Amino acid sequence: MEILIIGGTFFGAVLGRFFKVAVLMPAGALAIALLLVKREVAGPGIGLLIGSLELGYVTGLISTDISAATQDFRGFLARSRRPASSRPTHRQ
Repeated sequence: MEILIIGGTFFGAVLGRFFKVAVLMPAGALAIALLLVKREVAGPGIGLLIGSLELGYVTGLISTDISAATQDFRGFLARSRRPASSRPTHRQ
């Protein structure tokens, strides 16, 4: 069961990184169907698997936002660093 939860978290992170939230409904239904086929249905097992999918999805969303924010910050730093002028300044 632990492998299913960890796998669900990783799968949810991939879904969160590349897809919108509507993909969670079919992914959850697929997870339930897989558990029913394997006949390893335990009461909290389905809930834990769905929860791990959702947690992974949120993690994927956050990682997307963090990477976009760091790229924006790097661009800001690159724009704020102006090359020093090679011409001397004249003071009067």
